[in-house]
Amino acid sequence: MTFLLTKLAWLAEKVSQLTSFLAALVLLWLVGLTCVDVVGRYFFRAPVVGAVELVQLSMAGIIFLSLPLMFFKNDHVIVDLIRFKTDNWLSWLITLLLTLVMIFAIFILADRVWAYALRAYEDGDQTIYLHIPRYLTVGLITSSIYLSGAFLCLRAVQMILRPGKYQEAAQLDK
Repeated sequence: MTFLLTKLAWLAEKVSQLTSFLAALVLLWLVGLTCVDVVGRYFFRAPVVGAVELVQLSMAGIIFLSLPLMFFKNDHVIVDLIRFKTDNWLSWLITLLLTLVMIFAIFILADRVWAYALRAYEDGDQTIYLHIPRYLTVGLITSSIYLSGAFLCLRAVQMILRPGKYQEAAQLDK
């Protein structure tokens, strides 16, 4: 079982690195698009047609392609309202319960976004100016959310197999 979890963690790391690399490429695309749009607008009086739509789609890509790496590395924004010792069972139990709640919430969110993607596909929903099908962007968002949920499930399994070890369970490493 440990060997399987190690291989799954290795695969999860590679997939999260791939999605973050894709997010970086989208960011590079967004920088280039903005530069071309600004130069075209102010020097040639010819802005990029549909630049606003492309920026919106690019921002969605950057945000949601970054989610899997955030969930894999456990880099969430954390507000410690109650401080726990890192080696105690209560902190392990609370972290496990919160992870299970997050799994439940993220899969509900993913199912809702998937339903929207299907509806956009069936309705032929498109962006206003460039007529880009919306289901493509929403499908990317959905797959990213499901992938993040899978990483949370892997984290929960690792935590369950190491009861009481909060520090080790907080990271998806070997």
